[in-house]
Amino acid sequence: MLTFHGPDRARRGAELQDPGLVRDGAVLFRAGRIVAAGTTDALAHRLRKYRIPPSRLREINCRGRLLTPGLVDSHTHLVFAAPRLDDFERRIAGWDSARILAAGGGILESVRHLRASPDSLLLKSARARLRIMRAQGVTTVEIKSGYGLSVSEELRILRLSQLAAGAEGLDAALTLLGAHAVPMEFAGRRQAYLRLLRDQLLPAVRVMRPKLSLAPSRLNLATLRKQNPIAEFVDVFCDPLAFTLPEARAWLRAARRYGFRLKIHADQTADSGGAALAAQLGAVSADHLDFTPPPARRRLANSSTVATFLPGVSLFMNRPFPAARDWIADGAAINLASDFNPGTAPLLSLPLVMALGCDAMRLTPAEAWHAVTLNAAAALNRERLCGSLMPGKRADLALFDTDDFRAVPYLLGGNLCAGVWCAGHWHPAGK
Repeated sequence: MLTFHGPDRARRGAELQDPGLVRDGAVLFRAGRIVAAGTTDALAHRLRKYRIPPSRLREINCRGRLLTPGLVDSHTHLVFAAPRLDDFERRIAGWDSARILAAGGGILESVRHLRASPDSLLLKSARARLRIMRAQGVTTVEIKSGYGLSVSEELRILRLSQLAAGAEGLDAALTLLGAHAVPMEFAGRRQAYLRLLRDQLLPAVRVMRPKLSLAPSRLNLATLRKQNPIAEFVDVFCDPLAFTLPEARAWLRAARRYGFRLKIHADQTADSGGAALAAQLGAVSADHLDFTPPPARRRLANSSTVATFLPGVSLFMNRPFPAARDWIADGAAINLASDFNPGTAPLLSLPLVMALGCDAMRLTPAEAWHAVTLNAAAALNRERLCGSLMPGKRADLALFDTDDFRAVPYLLGGNLCAGVWCAGHWHPAGK
């Protein structure tokens, strides 16, 4: 059993080598919360001490298996209408992202598809993707908007994201990414689009704070349409292909005035200054970081911002992988996520992301496990709610068919997950 025992915060440096391994471990949970975790003998002694009769217990035999906190995927673009297969073929032929975008592909193609798609299609596909993620150990997932790029469509994505996650029993952290690209109807009018986001979109979204939710949402779409949608975070694509550093700074400062926590797509295709901006503004996470220069890397490492790496993008786009060892040496809190999206990372497997973290970025298995559990929870401001098997936290657990935690990132592209408990509710893999 991996407990990740200790303080409720992201781990750094040498701390990443200790996943809190307990052999012959057991977890006691009640009403969706963890009561105790430790050795089987220690929990048995506790039960005798408090005179809890066996009739009040349901024992689940996990012998020969690995029990861990539920995995946390802290960066996804889950709600979209269609894969970008034309982009896929163009990229194989040698087109770069700027040329694809100029030909009408990229993010704007996803915007066209989503705007033309009914709620039923978007909801059905989002739920199917969440079931695949859950079957591979994920119990908490971040979902971004960003393929609507209008007030009504961005709000629709947030509502559908909330409904899809609730229907599948997962905890969803929702992120408003209206500043993903400039839509075609605002071509040549960038500042007008940013004013629309600031003056109309931000006020239309309720700021949500994470809670120790013990049951999936029972809301339906009709109910959600009657109220402003919710989000915890606001994000921006700070990149030569999207928004400039001054534009990103102004947008994030406006979002912070409304009470949102901040995230940044930083330094994905070039040194955009995004990592330094994340540290300056106290963002919860800075994501991608493929081209962050050493001075900005050190500044971010010395801040509270979690450095989120998305190795699936590097694999799919045939780009160099981030230098994770340098980030760890500088003391950064590191995190791995899928960046599941239709264009640059059609990847639903967080165990495969762990494998890429180990094989391509030279993380140890213990570091990779931290990067998809406790540190990933910190990247969503949830380190006190999930990410470790500690008393008082939500009973989010994953069960794997192996007796060695190194086997999960070792099995490249395989799935050892037998199922998960989401807030104490069992979901077997494959159902």
